[in-house]
Amino acid sequence: MNWETLLCLGDSITIGARSYLGYPEYCGNFLKNETAKDWNVVNCAVSGYTTIDLVQHIDKNWSHLNETKPELISLMIGTNDLKKNTSFSDFQIAFSLLLIKVKLLVKSRNIILNKIPSLRSGVMLPYNLSMNEMGIQYNNWISEIAKSHGLMLNEMPESDDLFFDGVHLNQKGSELWGKHLSQKILELRYES
Repeated sequence: MNWETLLCLGDSITIGARSYLGYPEYCGNFLKNETAKDWNVVNCAVSGYTTIDLVQHIDKNWSHLNETKPELISLMIGTNDLKKNTSFSDFQIAFSLLLIKVKLLVKSRNIILNKIPSLRSGVMLPYNLSMNEMGIQYNNWISEIAKSHGLMLNEMPESDDLFFDGVHLNQKGSELWGKHLSQKILELRYES
C-alpha cells in the first residue's frame, strides 16, 4: 500500500461539527487526486476543546497518536479559548506545550499552524464579535511562533457564506478549507 498520514488536531471546526465531513477529510481526498497516493487522515479533534484540553488529550492518547506515524500535522485550535476568555498569557503557555508535543509526534518541521478563523456575522451566544479582538492577538502570536520555529503558517479563506452559524463551517466551507489545506501541504512537500 502506498499512503501518507496527515494528523489534524483541533476542535469542532476541524472535526466538521456542522458538515458531514470535516476539512481534513476533504483535504485527504484532494491530496489523493493530486499525488496519486492514498492518504490516511487522522482527524483528532474534539468539540469544545480549548488549547489546554488538546494538550491533555494528546497526553492521554500519546501511544495511539504516536502509532499513526504522521508525516505531517495540521493544527487549528483557539476558538474555544476565545469563548472561555482564556488570558493571552495562559494561551501562550498552553500553545507552547502543544507545539512541543506536536513536534515530538511528527519528528520533523512538517507542521502547519492554522490561524484561528474570525467569528462571523450570525454568531450566537456565548460567542460575540468582540471576541475577534483577542483572536487577533492569539493569531499574531501564532504567526510569531510559526516564524521562530520555521513552521508553515496558514490562513484559511473566510467569508460569511462558508459558515453555518458564524463559528462552524458548512459543507461548502469544509470543502474549500480542505482544498486550501491540501494546496499548503503540496507547497510544504515541494519546498526546497
